[in-house]
Parts: sequence; structure tokens; C-alpha cells
Amino acid sequence: MWLVNFLVLLELAGCGLATFTPQLLFQTPNGSSFENLAVRPSSQLLITSTVSPTLFTLDPTAANPTLDEVFTFPNASGLSGIAEYRPDVYAIIAAERNATAVMDVPGSVVIWSLDFTAGGAPTARRAARIPQSMLLNGLGTVPGHPDLVVAADSVLGAAFEMNVRTGAVRILIQDEATTPIGPSAPAPVLGINGLHVHAGLLYFTNSQRQTFARVPLVNGTVEVLGSGEFDDFTFDSEGRAWVATNPGSLTLFTPLKNGTIVEETVVNTVLNGPSSAAFGRDGARETKILYMTTRGGQIVAVDTSGGD
Repeated sequence: MWLVNFLVLLELAGCGLATFTPQLLFQTPNGSSFENLAVRPSSQLLITSTVSPTLFTLDPTAANPTLDEVFTFPNASGLSGIAEYRPDVYAIIAAERNATAVMDVPGSVVIWSLDFTAGGAPTARRAARIPQSMLLNGLGTVPGHPDLVVAADSVLGAAFEMNVRTGAVRILIQDEATTPIGPSAPAPVLGINGLHVHAGLLYFTNSQRQTFARVPLVNGTVEVLGSGEFDDFTFDSEGRAWVATNPGSLTLFTPLKNGTIVEETVVNTVLNGPSSAAFGRDGARETKILYMTTRGGQIVAVDTSGGD
């Protein structure tokens, strides 16, 4: 059974589920929120925050990891999604955020490209703008199309496709399944949140509808896979989805050979507002380490290797 892959069996009060125990790598002194992360080929982390225009980095293999500044984006108050669309080249969402309304200031959203391939300080350029965007959130790549990224607008309830080479932008999907529940719903009005393209399907979470779903990129019907307070997520090499789940857990979706998907909570009530997840890359062990950010200012590591 697939449960044999779990590293640690932890008996939680009122819960008999098999779970992993995360390791805390870093905690901000003031609890400032972390939003998203990407993992460089060296397994160093790039970390965004919606309350800072500065991109941070952290070496998770260091004995005492520190949070260091990488680049500060102009005309922005915060960053959200980040995705590696070419080797060591990243798309990043920057915007002026209206914190009271939990929306981006109209016209302020910019998709930046940050290139680390020359070594030293990265090279930054403005890659695309989405003037109509109201709250650009999750960001993902399109496998097989190295210049395309997809971004979720949580207020508009739309997934945009952007060409970071030409700046061309189009709406990929705007469906009932991606939109918020409606104007009567409690603020913040957030629909589609995290999104990633995997095996020809667009997978996404919806904050207000509390769903994890998928839809074919062309002429498809949305299929809901699970229900919960899901945020961003990532896939492993086996096609399993690891989903950051509020208020403090991690959910694993495992596809079976018969076409069904098993949903299981694998970290339970120990994280402070998990917001994103990504696997390490440098070496066999690192590829089994799942790194997560939280809105409580945590960076944590979850060893999914199945034991040493």
C-alpha cells in the first residue's frame, strides 16, 4: 500500500492518520507572512512575501539558515507567485497591494523575469503586465512551452496565460469553478488561488469554494478532486500532489492505477498558515525534501523519503 512511503507514524490526539513531522528551518522574528517559493537547481530557496517587495533567499542545507535579500522590485509593495520557466530564470508577480481591500492597485501588476544564469546578481526585466488584474496570486509554468506561464487572479476568478518573452496575455479559463462564491461572500473574496499544469491538465485550488480541482487545457470539464482550505501545491515525480492546507496541515493526493485519487492528511495542525510547497533538487535526498512557506513566517522541511 502507498502508506508504506511515509517517514514517520505520529499519533495525534483524535486522529489516527499517518503523518510526517516537519522540521522548522526558519522563523521570522515578527511573524511576517511568506507567500510562495521556488527552489533553485542548487536547492537554495527563493521566497516571496505579500508584505514586502523584496525577494529573499535561504539555504536550507545550512546549519543555521538565514534569510537574505536578493532583489527589491520597484513600484510594488508585495510579491506573490514565483515560477522557474527556464533553467534558473524565474517569473515573479509584483504589485502594489491595497491591504484593506485585499486587492492589487489597478494597473500595478507586473510579471517580472529574474535571470540568475550569469552568476552574481540576477538580471531583472519587466516581462508582462495585466492591467485588468485585481489580485494576481499563484503562478505556474506550462511544460513543453518554456516561455509560457499561467497565473491565477483570485478576485476575477480567472487563470491567465502569459508569454514572458513577448508579453502577450490571454485568459485561459474563467469558469464557475475558478470564481469566488459571490459578492455576498465574506472578505477577502478569493477564488482560484494556486495553479499548476501537470500532464496536460490545469490543476487549481479555490479558496472560497474550498476545492482542489483539475480541467483539461482544451475543451474540458472541471473535475473536483477534494475539499478543504487549500492554498498552493506542488507535484512529485510520482504525480502526487502535495497541497498546503489551512489552518495548519498538508494534504497528499495520490493517483491510483484504477483512475481514482486517494486524499490523505500527512501533516496535521503543526504549521502556521501553510501557503506553498516545493521539492528540493540538488541530489537524491534533496529531491525527497518538501519545503513549505507559511503566513506565520515559517520555512519548514518535510522529509518524504520513507525513512533512512
